[in-house]
Amino acid sequence: MTAEMSEGEMEVSVELSDCACEDAEAVFRVLSGLFPSDWGELRPEGRKANVWLSRFDVTREAAQPDVVPLGSRVTAELQGSPYAVERLHRTLLEAFGVVEVLEVAGDQEKQLRLRLESR
Repeated sequence: MTAEMSEGEMEVSVELSDCACEDAEAVFRVLSGLFPSDWGELRPEGRKANVWLSRFDVTREAAQPDVVPLGSRVTAELQGSPYAVERLHRTLLEAFGVVEVLEVAGDQEKQLRLRLESR
């Protein structure tokens, strides 16, 4: 679902790496089914990538995400306002097995590195 993105404090930048294209697409498919994003515009059709990027507007509360199996672990880097990052983090916890690797928090921004895997 591509929709109007609100520029601001409820936007989270998500970077996926260290994974197969199919696993990155699976993660972004779950998130873009719940939150407006630019993933549909940025999807690297038929191309291989080392890093996948998308932004998600988490202004509205998300429905329960589907649990999606992954072929391998995925490194996810979330960046945005502390509240927005926590909202997206909670959604990922419901859909995947999540291991927190690194958290860097400030007053205005939070960065969270996670390792996602199948539940």
